[in-house]
Amino acid sequence: MSQNETERHFELRNLDKDMEKASAEASRVNPKEHARRLRGENRFLLLFLVLVLGVSCYLLGVF
Repeated sequence: MSQNETERHFELRNLDKDMEKASAEASRVNPKEHARRLRGENRFLLLFLVLVLGVSCYLLGVF
């Protein structure tokens, strides 16, 4: 292996590590943003549950 090939090999390996690091940082979620999204999903699921229970009670003649 010549000197240029060796240098290029190490440059490519460093680029791969840099790309992995950048990908990992990009996939991280801000905790506040994550909590806000979870609260919104919980509200939606609660509303959906109330709606399903209400329709079920209506169909069964409870109300």
